[in-house]
Amino acid sequence: MSGAADVSTPSSAYRAMQPAWALVLALLGGTGTMRAAGRTYLPQYHAEEEAAYRERLQRAVLLNVFGKTARNLAAKPFAKPVRLGESAPEPLRALVDDVDRQGSDITAWARGVFRDGLAKGLAHILVDFPVVDPETVRTLEDEQRAGLRPYFVHVTAESLIAAYAETVDGVEVLTHVRIRESETRRNGFEEVLVERVRVLERDSWAIYERSGTSEWAVVAGGRSTLGFIPLVTWYAGERTALCAAKPPLMDLADKNVEHWQSASDQRNVLTVARFPMLAASGLEQDRGEGEGRGSGKVTVGPHALLTTSSPQGKFYYVEHTGAAITAGRQDLEDLKDEMAMLGVELLVRKSGSTTATEKSINTAQAHSELQAMAESFSDALELAFYFAARWLGLEVEDAKLKVEVHTDFGISEADAQGLDVLFKARAAREISREAFLAELKRRGVLMADFDVEADGERLASEGPALGSLRTAPAAGGQVPPGQQQLPASGRVA
Repeated sequence: MSGAADVSTPSSAYRAMQPAWALVLALLGGTGTMRAAGRTYLPQYHAEEEAAYRERLQRAVLLNVFGKTARNLAAKPFAKPVRLGESAPEPLRALVDDVDRQGSDITAWARGVFRDGLAKGLAHILVDFPVVDPETVRTLEDEQRAGLRPYFVHVTAESLIAAYAETVDGVEVLTHVRIRESETRRNGFEEVLVERVRVLERDSWAIYERSGTSEWAVVAGGRSTLGFIPLVTWYAGERTALCAAKPPLMDLADKNVEHWQSASDQRNVLTVARFPMLAASGLEQDRGEGEGRGSGKVTVGPHALLTTSSPQGKFYYVEHTGAAITAGRQDLEDLKDEMAMLGVELLVRKSGSTTATEKSINTAQAHSELQAMAESFSDALELAFYFAARWLGLEVEDAKLKVEVHTDFGISEADAQGLDVLFKARAAREISREAFLAELKRRGVLMADFDVEADGERLASEGPALGSLRTAPAAGGQVPPGQQQLPASGRVA
């Protein structure tokens, strides 16, 4: 199939989101995926040879602030278990301990969905039900005897390739959804990757498959007894279209790419600057037989002695002044500070303008963006449990389906100002790294179980800081004017 007949054709909203999701997925994948992206996020220098670029790319290591920040922020709403209201029917409460039929309780499962949506701007929850054989399962009692029940499926933002809706009585109702999937199957001693697209309509469903270069074919399908598509979309960022939103951490992602590029430049500068270049002046090399002036070769090495008959001759090493290294190192430190502040912004409680009335003061309670996300996520979970109730044939009132997600976290604007001072003090090396991290942990910016020593070991495994250089002694003992050397300590800044 091709063109309009291709079931895998993405919607315009999906195509608009693809560049943002591609960047997010590359950052979440770490150094390996960033290297695999190549020139997309690490441009090649003008006139840089391909071999030199490949070497520079393979030396680059990602400081994954984006991924770490997404994990830390997503952990906060789930520092306490997600709770389904006590008045919820028992069949729904039975889902809490194994919400996805794979052994995940609602808290652990919801944390992954929240983290994914926080990074990509949105996430989906499909409330599915096993395929029922009408010959063996005829009644609700038959379903219960067979252990059939609804379950939650996390549909990632990049997997839902198309969604369309219409407004019915002022309510947006999904009419068509396409979800891309894949499955690895064993074929003898080999594996075969099978592409799938799940198509959901209000009253029907179908699964299309293709393997290799074969065309799409319907392999399963049937009628839907619900009369609607049981898909919940949670928007973590500002909604721009149906199933499209700006990722709330996109600015941090862009800064992380900037750091990736700057770190590559810094590593490249250090690689060049660590090897001083031997130079000579005032030399007239002896003519070899049949050779012109200056055609002789000079042997350089630990077992070679450099000599010249010219009284003006000098040998010396030309070394980097270190100015570019210092500037690059400072740029990296500044980017780290900027990324740290961007990661903290979602935790800052921002209060509105207060008035003299108690009502206005109450409504102006400070809430952080992350708290607002947690509250909207609890609404999404409530809707998912409502869909599960519909699968079970239960009539449930909205008041009985309350889902509690922890929201008692965040920092005040005054705390944010204190953090700004803290970041600047660390940048100026006025406090130690251990004290800095301990204070962040005390303020609730870092997770309660954050291990400072273990993180220090991981940081040490990343290699030395990009900013140190030691000079080599010069042969001849003299350096011409303009060829400055670094301080004997070899440290820059």
